[in-house]
Amino acid sequence: MNNRLIDPALMRMFVYLSEEGTFTSVAERLSLTQQAVSAQMRRLEELTGRVLVKRNYHKVELTHDGDALLVTAKQIVELSERLQRQFSSMPLEGVIRLGFNLGVAPSMLFPLMSELRRSHPRLEVRCQTAPSEQLLARLQAGSLDIVLGAQRAGDLRGEIIRKERLVWVGDIDNLVKPGKPVALVMLPSPAFIREHIFDVLSKAGLHWTVHTECDDASTMKAAILAGWGISLFNEEMLAGDPDFPGHAEKGALPDPGHIEFFMNFSSNHDNQLIDSMAAILRSTLSYP
Repeated sequence: MNNRLIDPALMRMFVYLSEEGTFTSVAERLSLTQQAVSAQMRRLEELTGRVLVKRNYHKVELTHDGDALLVTAKQIVELSERLQRQFSSMPLEGVIRLGFNLGVAPSMLFPLMSELRRSHPRLEVRCQTAPSEQLLARLQAGSLDIVLGAQRAGDLRGEIIRKERLVWVGDIDNLVKPGKPVALVMLPSPAFIREHIFDVLSKAGLHWTVHTECDDASTMKAAILAGWGISLFNEEMLAGDPDFPGHAEKGALPDPGHIEFFMNFSSNHDNQLIDSMAAILRSTLSYP
């Protein structure tokens, strides 16, 4: 086998293509452009000298040679992930600065922080919470090492490691009436979820008014429970919350889609610390 084929990133792309069936879905999953994924696929076929996929308008299917390569590709990806897990289990010392999006639920953070404590008990962790836009700015400025952010489907802000369904919450029966603007409880700008709500409602032909702005999830929940308006939350933020028993989909509002959680980190970083942290993020949060 050509040594250049033993590239975990290239093999991961091929495995994802076998699972997703479209270049678009793989591009979203890897936070790449569709053109970049297509170029990687052409490179893979050039390296093997074989036609690996059948392309048509709706779906990409593996050829006989593609099926044969898939077996090896999965082995390479599995070995790479095993080495990452082994590497991440080596106790490290130092300071790591993490930024979390406001939509990262405690139930997501608990396994992450528990694994960090177990595998790197001498590591010093500095955490910041802010909207994704602010976290990325701090990352670029050098005040953060790694970011766990959130984005709308299709945005390219980092490696996607988790997807969650978005759900409307609030007194929908009384606050969503024909011919009347929808009262909203919102995060202040800039926040991608704010623009997403506006887009979803606009495409459905609904008008809205921003009734209340809150800069944290707890205050937003209190305002929603008090009847000030409705909003969108990812399912994990509502899991096990007895105050929101009726957050199932309502026919009066359009499907809000899903949210993607991504990971991004500084290009000028201590590889050992960041690579270990990235492996733990992948293993604890997982891609559903």
